[in-house]
Amino acid sequence: MKPILLFVLLILSGLNLFSQDNSMLRFLFVPHPRSEDRVNESVNPSIEKIDFSKFDVKMLGGDITYSTSKNSATLAYCDKLFDLKNPNTLWGFGNHDVQSGNRNLIKQFTGRDSYYSYHRDGVTFVVLDAELNAEGFQRTFIAGDQLQMVKNVCDTISVSKFLILLHSRFIWMINSDYFKTRLTDSIAASSRSMDTTNFYADIYPLLQKVKARGVQIKAFGGDKSKINVAYSPEDSITFYAARLVNEFTDSVNNVIVINYNRPENEMNCNYVTLSDIEKINQDSVSAIDLINEARFKVWQVSGSKEICVQLESDNPNDFLIRIYSFEGKICHSASCKANEIKSIQLPATGIYFAKAVVGNSVLVKKFIFR
Repeated sequence: MKPILLFVLLILSGLNLFSQDNSMLRFLFVPHPRSEDRVNESVNPSIEKIDFSKFDVKMLGGDITYSTSKNSATLAYCDKLFDLKNPNTLWGFGNHDVQSGNRNLIKQFTGRDSYYSYHRDGVTFVVLDAELNAEGFQRTFIAGDQLQMVKNVCDTISVSKFLILLHSRFIWMINSDYFKTRLTDSIAASSRSMDTTNFYADIYPLLQKVKARGVQIKAFGGDKSKINVAYSPEDSITFYAARLVNEFTDSVNNVIVINYNRPENEMNCNYVTLSDIEKINQDSVSAIDLINEARFKVWQVSGSKEICVQLESDNPNDFLIRIYSFEGKICHSASCKANEIKSIQLPATGIYFAKAVVGNSVLVKKFIFR
């Protein structure tokens, strides 16, 4: 295989085909935001400083404080930070949120049940309460009316291009060899101690049917984790967790910023450290480093109608690759992992453009397919 010799970095502002628009929405996933302060019932100080007004949807992964529903004063503090009654503030309860058992007090601040669905801009969100039918740390179930809610959403979803699940415990870890070997020593006891859940028996088959209708599914587990996770057991279904542990520094702890391009139905999930999160609030600065041109590679497979595309990166975020004909027609569009070599068939010889998107960073290369 020999790299195509003609690589040109295009000036995006002068090419309408790749112009930026105002249709990008930004969602924020914050896992396990509580501090260890049991007296003042506070959020991690660095999370407390985030300007949440810059995000269109806030997804809270549970355990906001050590005993979130302990009293009205604690919930009022959380409400001031996150605007709990706002329909764009989604909260999947963790065990520390409800360990005081005061769900009715929480509802006074949120105005909602502990599980619900929400739709906006072609995205359906399903917020699950994995504590509602839990039996200690060992067992948790999505059952009764909550399971029926999930079934109703999965049976009727039609307009949405994306289905996002938000919950605290890692209910998709049980019975998964992949997660068992990677998460067991890196997560909180509320997930680590689980040995029984009905996720793969009752929830996952519903997600597979939704996926078969062309809907992309992203499930965010908000329990405490010492590692980042972005795992796809099959195309269009991905499970996410983010590293956020109070004893770690801001340069290590992460939130996930989801950039959603509505017109193109593109959604990219980017891990952003707490030390860099304020950069995302500056429209001129990307959530991650700009793509290095030399590490974005496109080459033709000799004697075939295929090209290979690869973005070499230490960043764990997925990137979007699109191939355009010289006339501007999209020939291929796919999400890729960093360092993955993606093989793409092209219809005919000619001049093409390869576009890579990571967060808000965009790079376009022109190449000749012979």
